Amino acid sequence: MELTSNAASASKAVVQPAIPQRTLGYFTDLNPADNTKFIEVRVYRKWIATKVPSLIATGFSCILLDKKGSAIQANADLKEKDRFQHDLQINCVYRIEGFGFEKTDHWGKTLDNDFTLCFGKHTRTDLLTDNDFPYHYFNFAAYNELGGRLEKKNPILTDYIGYVQNVEKVKEYGSATTNKIKVRNIAIRNLNNNVVMFTLWNEKADNFEEEEYARLRQPVILAVSSCYLKAYGGQLQLSATAATSYYFNPPIEETSQLLAAYNEGNPTIPRLGLQTERLTDWEQERARNRVPLGTLLQIDPNTQQRVLFTQDAMIVRVDTAYNWYYQKCDECGGKLDYGYIHGHCHPYGTQSKPQNSYSFRIIITDGTGNAAMSCFTPQTDGLIKPVDTLLQEIDNKDPGVIPPQILALQNTRHVFQFRFAKQTGKGTPTLVLQKVMDNPPAILPAPTEGPSSPPAPSPTHDASAETSPPPVTPVATQDSPADTLSTAHAAATATVRRELFTATTATEDHPKGNKTEAIDKEDRVEAKKQKTE
Repeated sequence: MELTSNAASASKAVVQPAIPQRTLGYFTDLNPADNTKFIEVRVYRKWIATKVPSLIATGFSCILLDKKGSAIQANADLKEKDRFQHDLQINCVYRIEGFGFEKTDHWGKTLDNDFTLCFGKHTRTDLLTDNDFPYHYFNFAAYNELGGRLEKKNPILTDYIGYVQNVEKVKEYGSATTNKIKVRNIAIRNLNNNVVMFTLWNEKADNFEEEEYARLRQPVILAVSSCYLKAYGGQLQLSATAATSYYFNPPIEETSQLLAAYNEGNPTIPRLGLQTERLTDWEQERARNRVPLGTLLQIDPNTQQRVLFTQDAMIVRVDTAYNWYYQKCDECGGKLDYGYIHGHCHPYGTQSKPQNSYSFRIIITDGTGNAAMSCFTPQTDGLIKPVDTLLQEIDNKDPGVIPPQILALQNTRHVFQFRFAKQTGKGTPTLVLQKVMDNPPAILPAPTEGPSSPPAPSPTHDASAETSPPPVTPVATQDSPADTLSTAHAAATATVRRELFTATTATEDHPKGNKTEAIDKEDRVEAKKQKTE
């Protein structure tokens, strides 16, 4: 009995193995199968992941930086959202232990990491006073890399940096019967004067720090992070997600390079205060952006492609080196060489009906400089009679022979609204007529606008919640937010899609989208013509 009792006591006295002390680990040292590390980090960014378009919160996410400059994302479930939103403050440094790991979702990755940290009820955070941590982390894409990223359907969200070209006002679309969307477009320009549109949505659009931006000395450098790269209408767009943050003049090497290049290369270029919104008052609109031609000719036209200018100018002469009209194929819209047909666009035996368009070029002056302006149909309304009417009045329909009705425009004065032509190389900028504003219209047309493109769903760790940017294969995910519209609204959706990304262009340049397409084609024709000649 006594031996048996002693044996039982001995079995109860077995010592459990000691729990190892946690040790400091940098992000590069972390192993998803090892729970013995703690980390010391700076909270760089944080956000609430939401569903789109309902904007229902689904969880908490943040990006952390360690002393070596590496970055990692951490996520927490919805029930822990409020706790970590309170305990983790941006730019503060913490010791964090008791975290887990999960594979990084390939939908809208903020970072190029294979795993993400998981925070939960056993995660502990302690505030530190150590401040020897980096304040920023970016992985910028160059402009010429954006097309490749889009083509490869790169799942990693995009960081970008450049000069702020212009900041548009917030525009609101939709109604209570569909979805209400607020949009703000910000043009970002790089050193090569390539412009990319950065689009903020809804609350982010409203909360853009306009007052802070207005106080900053020009030029202002803008760095944006975790943007969903899109293309619509042949243009690139950086669409903000829930994870997106932006920074004015961040203290990084790229900012110094941009500022140095600006100060070195643009000491004499005038700085213009331009109004990008169309004005409803006719007299104010015809005087909007009244910039002297001598000043405009000093500006790189690629930096002001979305801006309309006005000027009271005289037509000095008509440039007889250019054809005064051309014909467009009624099927493909392409230019027809004089006397040629597009047999490949029509079934054999059918009669094509080409459309005629003005394409003459004039030289105008306001006393400060002379500028060449290309004039196309229908923007010539108010300047000269319709092209079909003029063709009926003349015998020689050779486009190379300028009729006297067009030559009669020389030495006449008009108020022109125009934009820069797309520059294909170096040389003197060319203008493109948008409207003749000598006389007010009977009814001022209301601008028709549409959002640049629907907001990208937000990146998160929960793929089933559809809060990450959508896959690019289905058409609906490229052009509309997840679960935004039902098939019953397909017709309305198609109408909206035709206006996507041309919101400001439609408002500024053309109330109708088809005019924009026509002028783009005419620009290409004009550029090809210049290259040939």
